[in-house]
Amino acid sequence: MDGVARGAGFRFDASQPYQLEAIASVVDLFDGQPQDAQKLVTTLRGAAVLADDDQSALEIDLMQEVGAVGNSLVLDRDLILANLQRVQDRNGLEVVSKLFDEDSLDFDIEMETGTGKTYVYLRTVFELAVKYNFTKFVILVPSVAIREGVNTSIRLMRSHFENLYRQYGINFDSSVYSGKTAEEVQSFATSTNVQILVMTIDSIRGNANTRIIHQTRDKLNGLRPLDYLKATRPVVIMDEPQNMESLLSQSAVGELDPVFTLRYSATHAKQRNVVYRLDPVDAHDLGLVKQIVVADVQQQGADASPYIKLVKVRREPSWTARLELSVRTADGTISRRTVSVKQHQELSDVRLTNNPVYGGWRINEMSLEPACVDLTQHGFLYEGESLGASTGAIYKEMIRETIREHLRKALLLRGRGIKVLSLFFVDKVASYLGNGTTNDDADGDFARWFDETFIEERAKSARYQELLPQDPRELRRAYFSQIKRGKTTTFKDTSGATKADDDAYELIMKDKERLLDEDEPVRFIFSHSALREGWDNPNVFQICTLREMGAETERRQTLGRGLRLPVAETKTGYQRVDERGIATLTVIANESYKKFADSLQKEYKDAGVDIGRVRRAEFAKILLRDEHGVMTDDRFGFQRSAQVWEHLKEKGFIDQAGAVTSAFQPDTLGFSLHLPEEYSVFEDEITDLIGRAHIDKYVRPASKRQARKLNKQLYSTPEFEDFWEAISGRTTYRVSVGRDELLRNSIKAIQDAPPVEPLRIHVTRAGVRVLRGGAKGEELGSRDADLRGSYDLPDIITELQEATSLTRRTIVDILVGSGRLSEFITNPNDFIAMAKRVLQGELAKIVVEGIQYEKIAGSVYELRELQKDGEEEKERFLDQMYQVQHTEKSDFDYVVFDSDVERKFAELLDSREDIKLFMKLPSKFKIDTPVGPYNPDWAIIKQEEGQDRVYMIRETKSTSDDSRLRPSEVAKIKSAKAHFGALGGVDYSPSVPAAWNI
Repeated sequence: MDGVARGAGFRFDASQPYQLEAIASVVDLFDGQPQDAQKLVTTLRGAAVLADDDQSALEIDLMQEVGAVGNSLVLDRDLILANLQRVQDRNGLEVVSKLFDEDSLDFDIEMETGTGKTYVYLRTVFELAVKYNFTKFVILVPSVAIREGVNTSIRLMRSHFENLYRQYGINFDSSVYSGKTAEEVQSFATSTNVQILVMTIDSIRGNANTRIIHQTRDKLNGLRPLDYLKATRPVVIMDEPQNMESLLSQSAVGELDPVFTLRYSATHAKQRNVVYRLDPVDAHDLGLVKQIVVADVQQQGADASPYIKLVKVRREPSWTARLELSVRTADGTISRRTVSVKQHQELSDVRLTNNPVYGGWRINEMSLEPACVDLTQHGFLYEGESLGASTGAIYKEMIRETIREHLRKALLLRGRGIKVLSLFFVDKVASYLGNGTTNDDADGDFARWFDETFIEERAKSARYQELLPQDPRELRRAYFSQIKRGKTTTFKDTSGATKADDDAYELIMKDKERLLDEDEPVRFIFSHSALREGWDNPNVFQICTLREMGAETERRQTLGRGLRLPVAETKTGYQRVDERGIATLTVIANESYKKFADSLQKEYKDAGVDIGRVRRAEFAKILLRDEHGVMTDDRFGFQRSAQVWEHLKEKGFIDQAGAVTSAFQPDTLGFSLHLPEEYSVFEDEITDLIGRAHIDKYVRPASKRQARKLNKQLYSTPEFEDFWEAISGRTTYRVSVGRDELLRNSIKAIQDAPPVEPLRIHVTRAGVRVLRGGAKGEELGSRDADLRGSYDLPDIITELQEATSLTRRTIVDILVGSGRLSEFITNPNDFIAMAKRVLQGELAKIVVEGIQYEKIAGSVYELRELQKDGEEEKERFLDQMYQVQHTEKSDFDYVVFDSDVERKFAELLDSREDIKLFMKLPSKFKIDTPVGPYNPDWAIIKQEEGQDRVYMIRETKSTSDDSRLRPSEVAKIKSAKAHFGALGGVDYSPSVPAAWNI
């Protein structure tokens, strides 16, 4: 990685399924677009008579004058809408009846912070170039900081993308538009390579008086830089578009004349045509972000003086202030609650607090700009501020708790190449710097408390002292906004949303890579405000908020800075770590776990995300079954999911907001959701999804963590060594495919596939458009002939060969035998997509039946590696683990489970006297299958009469009915049976509650 002392680089995974789905969702919007659209347009435009004042003629003139090589989209809007509807249904989204805007094509891609949004849109660039020959892309960002972040990402990913797309002959250039030299757009417009231009919205928002991009330049033949960009009809990619929603910003985007616009964000302020959604619920369920843990540090006992916190000031319908106060409840206890207070109202009023400690306290005055109140016995209190609590003492303890968490985590990950970082958000710069001006002479309370508590906590363990022996000042660094006056630089308090913050963000953006390097001593980062979108660091494991969390989105923004999965430095570069025991983000908060979780849930709900509740689209990705009851790859879809949601609400299992009610008792004997008949077969899946809908799944208290203890003696016994050698052997496989059977099945499947509608060319004065559907009338019929005469057909044999690895002869025999090649001529792209889908499906069915495994030398997971990983085992949460009663029978005192079926199976194994050993196989224990790597669940040693030992491998499932499992699951189980059969002496079988098979 550039800028890292050891010269390591980031390793990027090109096969993340959710990222590939997001990319395919965008690419499939333009299904039917010819790859040589520009040639098609040029050839066919002559068929239309263009008036002298025609806008299309003007566009051609501009393109010719500039010499631009641009993008051409020739799909009809109705065809794009049909594609959008298919993509939405596939992704479990609400299917729209029309496009959002008649004048532009805007598409929303929603991805939770930390899931690789930048990687997804950059790779989408290359996929669009490969499939449709789109070559000009403008990435618009709201700030200089995010621009720098995107530019850094392109630099880090350059070799990755070059290796992926070199085979397709794709070369690309990237540049940042600075606005300093107008001529920088010339090469972008005229190059034949893929071009990526990164620019801020401010660089085009304005006019000729304020922005160079709008000024005519002699070096550009009297044209504006903007004209060069317009001439290419770029694909515009907007990163964090919610910060570019003003009318001025939207008109600026329109001036680029984009062929279409892709909008990527975790929180869209205004939704257009949504094509893909990966919300916080999905991200946590898939293990794509860190698990959130809350460690709370609160004052114990009564307040020394009246506690008052200003939450909000309102003017409508009348002036009121929302204050958090110590309220006496009906049973006489005191608890903090938020109440509405009017001007001059006594805070001790029985209707407010019924607490005499507030006698004489009233609000004299209220203000919105800035939001504050004037209190009789205090003066001005600003929004988010509080008084009366022992704030200083609490903040010092929060710093101490963060240091403890940091040292504990760093010791846990020692030797794994994972550097641990902690992030502090402070209330004001002075709290850190005090009278100082630099990191070295900072003497504010926070810097002083940090140094004191760090020395105290480090002294508690020799291992801590060995781990971080440096002076505390070397380990901490602050990033604040700077004010430069002459040769002096000072720091100031800012909101985090102004231009003045950019320098602080640019600085930390440039340090992002260096902060991951073990040789860089900085491990504790202090910042004044929640770093805006664009900055996060994968190895932030602790976030401490040394201020009141008042803003409506503060908790979610704060979490966003550390949600990304951590990375470990390896010999080949930085590699992502998704182990649940490692990937946790601990928030040290000055509010209770419950209050934090409830407030976070409200923030998500206000943003349209139902975290911890049953969403209307909750069941959209359940797999459907065919007429024989066999599970297919087709999904439930939004409409069916919404119908089930309404049924659940009507029956009282969920409320209006989607919260699960007490009527949902799935463990009760005879419990049923009473689903309509057409959905009754899906009751198990629906019940399981409802059961997961609670906030505790996503945010957990620190007190629920538990480290597992390794039974070291077990791994070193001769009996275990024999067992491990038997079950971990390696195999190789080959697949025998009967050609006649494949031909017969594939020809029939293509013949049975839905008709491929022909494309028709529609030529008007407005341009050339491709539509899906039959010819309408004689005139359009002649246009079909034009298509055949001028359209270069793609190489269908090569494309299908790359997708299936079948021989050219086999593919030709299948296509000719299908009798449908005429449809390929009238709509080649759709026909290839259909044939590819059919052939891959038929191959998958035959491959598993014809697989043969053969034992070879080696192990899939060496015993010494198992021992090493066992000693590095990380802590888990108690609700994810079963506590083993007979600890001599397993390798850990707790067994991790992923489902209730696994928990019950662990209990059974633990209680059976004939089971001498059972263990959950680690995720690294994988065997190769034709449908991907497979990690079995359990390894077991059973004692049987007449036999000393029976070695078992078991896969726990909820059902033994293959038709209720995904096709890929069935294929892996069949492959595993053949694999362990080839090893000999290992009994493999699925285990289900109705028949555990042990």
